[in-house]
Amino acid sequence: MKYPIYCITLFLAAILMFSSCQNEEVKRLSAQVSQLGRQNQELNRQVSQARESAERLEKLSGYLKGIKARMDTNMGTIEMEFFPDKAPIHVFNFISRAESGFYDNTQFHRVIPGFMIQGGDPNSKDGNKLNNGQGGPAVMIPHEFNDIRHTRGILSMARVSDVNVGAGSQFFIMHADSPHLDGSYTAFGRVTSGMDVVDRIAAVEKHTDNPALRDHPVNPVVIRSIEVYR
Repeated sequence: MKYPIYCITLFLAAILMFSSCQNEEVKRLSAQVSQLGRQNQELNRQVSQARESAERLEKLSGYLKGIKARMDTNMGTIEMEFFPDKAPIHVFNFISRAESGFYDNTQFHRVIPGFMIQGGDPNSKDGNKLNNGQGGPAVMIPHEFNDIRHTRGILSMARVSDVNVGAGSQFFIMHADSPHLDGSYTAFGRVTSGMDVVDRIAAVEKHTDNPALRDHPVNPVVIRSIEVYR
């Protein structure tokens, strides 16, 4: 049987079109495979970095295990232990600043009985109470929110409202249980001796003459030094 030339032409065109579509599909699938390969390499790199970071933090936690601190204030001594397994970066941040003398002569500038006492602001050294609570280091650290509850005596890190900013140098000691802080602030230690001193600090006279100085002690509560030891 002979086919008209136009039928043969249409048949050949259909074959060429089918082959062209196949080629395009092959190219598309190859591009997807290449893209998935690149994504897989990137994921493997990120997993490797995360594993290395976790190992570093685990080592840091081990180095910090057993570290304690003795805070000498003008109202008495407060002794503390830390939770490096829960917040290794915060513990390292606090003790390295303490050992360097960063906290020497800073004040507990914010005191709220039945809640907490807050200190660690370098601005509190300059004698200007109006800028207390606004200072800190140039570099912040990432939050390490954990499952430690904010009960009486817990040492935790202050922060600004934007959680993306991180934490600086300011810390607070819980005067009473405050469950609304749980999981939103990084608890990294606790008072082991000296809660009577915390009670005395919480009871000091605060300013009532100036709203800008609300919760500020009338007479400075000074952190003279912090001794770090094992």
